[in-house]
Amino acid sequence: MKLFLSALCATAIGVSAHAACPNKAPKLSKSYFSDGDQKVNAAWLQNNLAGSKVVYTGKDTETYFSDGTYSYKRDGQTWKANSYKFYDNGMRCIGYQNPRFNLYVVNNGKLILVNEQKERYEGKIRK
Repeated sequence: MKLFLSALCATAIGVSAHAACPNKAPKLSKSYFSDGDQKVNAAWLQNNLAGSKVVYTGKDTETYFSDGTYSYKRDGQTWKANSYKFYDNGMRCIGYQNPRFNLYVVNNGKLILVNEQKERYEGKIRK
């Protein structure tokens, strides 16, 4: 029994804490959208982003790995998450310890990420 508990503790300590994304996305107010925004759904996001990188101004880069993991690189630092999830309202969740939600829309043919502060960032998809 002691051996089992020791192994369980060692396993728990060796695994970083990440939260699972919920089954449903948070509800959005209309204030997240601007004139010309086209909504995208989970299938569109999965088809276009899974297995790809999204590069933003300043070379900030999100990577949606095919295995379901995620990374974000900025100024030489990298943040990783064990999971990401796309939702039919155009939101995505990153499975950090405190899950992060952002909205994706397409405006004038360009991919736009809208963060929780309603700031907008144009991203370019790279395979």
